[in-house]
Amino acid sequence: MYPNSTTYLVLHQELRYCFYTGPPDNGGQDTVREYTFNLPTDLPGTPHAVAAWTFVNSVGAREFYALCGDIAVIGPAGALTGKAVTIVNYGSNTVLIPEFLGNYDTGISYYTTNTTNVTVVGEGYGGYLG
Repeated sequence: MYPNSTTYLVLHQELRYCFYTGPPDNGGQDTVREYTFNLPTDLPGTPHAVAAWTFVNSVGAREFYALCGDIAVIGPAGALTGKAVTIVNYGSNTVLIPEFLGNYDTGISYYTTNTTNVTVVGEGYGGYLG
């Protein structure tokens, strides 16, 4: 989330087997502990933004989780428009995704059909925060 924004811009999305190498019922192993992805080259710079990893657990009660961290983005001033984060299972105003019961496609359509866009604006940032 950028300063003065009201929601997050999705920069990368992993669906279905977050920590698994593939479907668990087809031999997928629970060994994935890191992801590598490229940030957009036109991501605007800002000394203060919040990066978030959001997810809905696949075992037990469906709950929405968010892990966040403060970051600085080095780059020129600008704006970037893209998909807004999909929030589910977070109170009565959001979609409720039921138990997966082994079907990892349960609820995926809420993520893949979300066409809500958001624009983030960064004032530009060149480096060191002293």
